[in-house]
Amino acid sequence: MSDDLGSQPHTCSCGDVVAIGDRYYRMGEPIHQGNDSRIHSAELIKGGCGSAFVVKYYICRRGSEAWIGAMKEIEAALKLKKCRYTVRLRDYSIRETGGGICEIFLLMDRLCCCTEVFGCRRAEERRIIELCVDILHALSFMRRKGLVHGDVKPSNIYYTESDGWKLGDFGSVMKIGERPKFVSEGYCSPEARRGGACDIRSDVYSLGITAYKLLSGGRIPFCDKPCELLEDGEVYRAIERRLSGEPIPPIDGVSERLNKILLKMCEYDPARRFAGVSALVLKLEGLKSNYTDWGN
Repeated sequence: MSDDLGSQPHTCSCGDVVAIGDRYYRMGEPIHQGNDSRIHSAELIKGGCGSAFVVKYYICRRGSEAWIGAMKEIEAALKLKKCRYTVRLRDYSIRETGGGICEIFLLMDRLCCCTEVFGCRRAEERRIIELCVDILHALSFMRRKGLVHGDVKPSNIYYTESDGWKLGDFGSVMKIGERPKFVSEGYCSPEARRGGACDIRSDVYSLGITAYKLLSGGRIPFCDKPCELLEDGEVYRAIERRLSGEPIPPIDGVSERLNKILLKMCEYDPARRFAGVSALVLKLEGLKSNYTDWGN
């Protein structure tokens, strides 16, 4: 029997009050269920404002894979606390429940997810350029800390009016050159899918696929319809074509220059992708003059 979340009962539920740091928060309804964790809306008991916070909740046995993942996530979030382009971990707590079982609570601000911002509509090019530039700054900061995100995708990207785009969810973070244990096949790089060593180029590839999907109104390479309108088998075959090295087609209706950048981000061979993040950011920044309404 697994020692991880799936085999443990969730003892924390909507309406429960938990201590995180020196404050108390009331857990709201679950808003997302992950493989090893669950995310709840939360409010500060005194002076709270409804869903201003979220709590990522783990229940696992000390030393299990879920425990190790949670500890890695906390460690990475603390290293990235000074980066304005990543979601900030405000506080966390670990509560022993007996028998080596622990409840882990990670407190973060409630932000607007990328998927909520764009919905099912086709995103504007200028918005995607802004998103890519901000997330590349996050990835560059992570590289300076010796880290690879390992799971760049729309559901892990967030937006704030004041700070722009932020990268979140550090449960898959690796050290540079490490091999991933799990991947999101719809967005992962070919080397990550093979279980090979990953670096920032792997994250750049995933960001390219993310931008491709957002600019296509929910389509991934080799699909003529949004994923939610396709059978699972059709989506799987499209992913297999991409990950086997078949050249990715450009996006209809997107400028030639932006298409060229995205396809280079998504080159099958990591050596053929951009040599550095700064060069890629300069290329994207250079497209700003193409949009007369930039910043409006």
